Amino acid sequence: MPTDNSDIASCVLYKCLYLSERDDRCVHRYELASGTVSKWPVGGRPYGLSVTASGNLLVACHSPNQLVELSAEGGEQVREIALESDIAGLWHGLQLPGGQFVVCHGRNPDDLNRACLVDDGGKVTRSYGGPKGSGDGHLNNPTHLAIDNDSQSVFVADGFNQRIAVLSSTLDFVRYVGEGLSRPCRLHLDQTTRCLYVGQFAGYVTVIQL
Repeated sequence: MPTDNSDIASCVLYKCLYLSERDDRCVHRYELASGTVSKWPVGGRPYGLSVTASGNLLVACHSPNQLVELSAEGGEQVREIALESDIAGLWHGLQLPGGQFVVCHGRNPDDLNRACLVDDGGKVTRSYGGPKGSGDGHLNNPTHLAIDNDSQSVFVADGFNQRIAVLSSTLDFVRYVGEGLSRPCRLHLDQTTRCLYVGQFAGYVTVIQL
């Protein structure tokens, strides 16, 4: 059954929804037109979901710690990217327009808490954060990401710091938005309306007009 660590993603191109199911190591695909539900196995415990520009599904997995890209048409594995060992407690990943990936991680007490740019080989090329903390330059339980396709800004749900960190495309700090939120854990940016939807752990959704 889905848990509070499950994620959901939508694909406009293929008109479907995806839901991750960690304990069963699978992703469910729901076709909006027909109502057909498919179950796609994943070679790991799936957490965060996102859709690439080509319409494929990108899955952030634990055990092993990797990004897995699945074909949107049948769920076949397109590729898997094993991440560096210090990317522990992986939560979410997105592919940037230039082809690089951005991930956020940090779950256990000794984990680094960061947003990282990684290449096709899983190597970290830039990062923001480090040991968990609350000051500038630090994150505490960063669980979800969103990308502004216009500015290439990266939004990070900085869970236990109760805020959203806004970073540049090279992960330099820009500003905070939504300070005082209740443990933000899911993000969605509507490019047309410029609204950032913030799902919070207690079940609330806050809409921030950018």
